[in-house]
Amino acid sequence: MAASKPSLIALQNVTRQYQTEGMQVKALDDISLTIEKGEFVAIMGQSGSGKSTLMNILGCLDTPSDGSYTINGHDVSQLSNDQLSALRLKTFGFVFQRYQLLPSLSALDNVALPAIYSHTPAQEREQKAQALLARLGLGDRQGHKPGELSGGQQQRVSVARALINGAEVILADEPTGALDSSSGEQLLSLLKDLHEEGVTVILITHDAAVAEHAHRQIHLLDGKIVADTNDAERSTSNHATPAHTTAEKVIAPFKSISGFAALTMAFSALRLNWFRTLLTLLGIIIGVAAVVTMMAIGEGGKQDVLKKIEAIGTNLISVRPGGGNMRNTGEIATLTLDDAEALRSLPGVIYVAPERTSRKTIRFAQNDFSGRITGTTPDYLYAKDWEMAQGVFFTEDDVTHYAPVVVLGDTVAETLFDDKYQAVGRYVLMANSLYQVIGVLKAKGASAGGSDQDDEVLIPISTGRLKVFGRAYLTGITVKASGSDVASTVKDAVLATLVQRHGTEDVMVFTTDSLVEAVTETQNTLTWLLASVAAISLFVGGIGVMNIMLVNVTERKREIGLRMATGAKPADILKQFNIEAWVVCILGGALGVILGYGIIFLVSQFAISVAYTLTPPVLAFVTSLCVGVIFGYAPALKASRLSPIDALSED
Repeated sequence: MAASKPSLIALQNVTRQYQTEGMQVKALDDISLTIEKGEFVAIMGQSGSGKSTLMNILGCLDTPSDGSYTINGHDVSQLSNDQLSALRLKTFGFVFQRYQLLPSLSALDNVALPAIYSHTPAQEREQKAQALLARLGLGDRQGHKPGELSGGQQQRVSVARALINGAEVILADEPTGALDSSSGEQLLSLLKDLHEEGVTVILITHDAAVAEHAHRQIHLLDGKIVADTNDAERSTSNHATPAHTTAEKVIAPFKSISGFAALTMAFSALRLNWFRTLLTLLGIIIGVAAVVTMMAIGEGGKQDVLKKIEAIGTNLISVRPGGGNMRNTGEIATLTLDDAEALRSLPGVIYVAPERTSRKTIRFAQNDFSGRITGTTPDYLYAKDWEMAQGVFFTEDDVTHYAPVVVLGDTVAETLFDDKYQAVGRYVLMANSLYQVIGVLKAKGASAGGSDQDDEVLIPISTGRLKVFGRAYLTGITVKASGSDVASTVKDAVLATLVQRHGTEDVMVFTTDSLVEAVTETQNTLTWLLASVAAISLFVGGIGVMNIMLVNVTERKREIGLRMATGAKPADILKQFNIEAWVVCILGGALGVILGYGIIFLVSQFAISVAYTLTPPVLAFVTSLCVGVIFGYAPALKASRLSPIDALSED
């Protein structure tokens, strides 16, 4: 004999207990019940009899403490959360006493809500929702929000929502409790029509007159079934399915909602609380703008210093007399012009400028300048990458013939002459000798160390030895390499050559690389310090996002419960709330970058060095997105773990 087909719904020895305030309350007590496909059943009982608890278990919103519950042969206790969501999505349609409509959505969108989770295309679910509303006499009210509808109209919207996914079972909890008699009769008539179409209707009510519309009445008292008009049939039939019955067809959960659908819902929720969203955005905007601005200012300062170092030359090698073990007792005489000549032949060397310095006073008319006098050769101009503003630089012929000529820096020319542009051709007095000004150097400004580079007074080194210095030893030698990439190699060759010539290491050779490296490291440290301080505000903004999202979860528990009751999986809720946090942080990040660049522009108008680079905005934007991911996850996870029945019962 073939096995009988399992009942649509079968409960066997189901008990549901709650622990409240140290007391154990038994809402359902050893209930066994079967409901066949196509029945119209009324579950009756006074308040506290357990009828709502029974409805919640039947609709997979709650689970039994003991006993078994099967749907079409599927043991509910063996189903995953996603499979339970699939059952609520396709098998059950809920009509709640308090309607449970989302106030921010129109009647049409409320009806279409479950279809989102069944992945019905937008146009198709809109057409289905319109057809259902028209069938229920609400075709002209589909654009109205729940607050603009009467109680009866809201309940009919709730019924339409229950039907949109083609539910096999309608669970109606006190559907007429909040309606006037006329609206109540209309709703009951609608439920009868659905029953005649083959839909199984389970009506929860305490009103005997309402229960009379059903074909079967089940009476509950203190969590037990005390009467069932189908009792005789139930006692002689064998519809009850034993616990752990294995169904032939596995319930397949639906895949998670699309990112676009979650994004649409996120924007709708954020727009509903736009002022709170704005305040949350401000925290992210200010944090991102601060990071962008601080890093731009720090990078600008670094580039400004490096430009000044580059003005000196990153491929320069400086040679100074004196070794590491030599005691400086005054003038150290270890460098000569012959040493400078020997360095010219080294590979990678393009210019060698010997230097001898002293401090003297220069006079023109009534104006004096007391500063550094440097005797050198024509290579000095090219080694230092200097340009002439006026006149010419002295030549090798001037060096050979001890010419009494001088080239002045911009600062010296301004000090000595009322009009520095008339300096060329004039004679200045220095060390009791007259020198003709043949050129003025182009201004360079301050050095990386802050000293004035334009206080130069340059004369041929031969003339200086004869009239100013008196001795042939050099103060230093500046060597220019062919490029910064060979500067280190040239430095080693210079030191080796001089050690070989002198027989001991009595000179010091260094490049600007160490200075560049030190300045870069220092400026990078300061930049990141500024960015870290600014990042604190971004971190605080992240905490604000998490706080607001937690508040959202608390305030929107009913919405979360409703979404779960209509088929949303925990993953759908997790995705929706995560995307809400991401939207806030992405918008805040984008607006923060714009604000940051606005601040940078304003700051640059006050002669503060800033750098427009891609790194700060990208880093700040990515960080703001990470803030959304990190700080939005905990509230989203909390929302996804809510129990549907607990969320729906939240006041």
